Amino acid sequence: MMAFPVVKCRDEKQHGDYRKKCVILEIYDEMKRAMETGEPYRTRLEPPPADPAVAHAPKMSAEV
Repeated sequence: MMAFPVVKCRDEKQHGDYRKKCVILEIYDEMKRAMETGEPYRTRLEPPPADPAVAHAPKMSAEV
């Protein structure tokens, strides 16, 4: 059973294969290699997770 058939169809039309699946598997391999070698894993994401540049503005506290 495929969870995202529309994504697969679009990927195959645009890239000739299920590109997102391939990239995810490549990233898993990179993470596994980092764990096996002890080298830190470097994300491909730009900006990286938890980057303050893309955080929401702080909420204003309600005055009581």
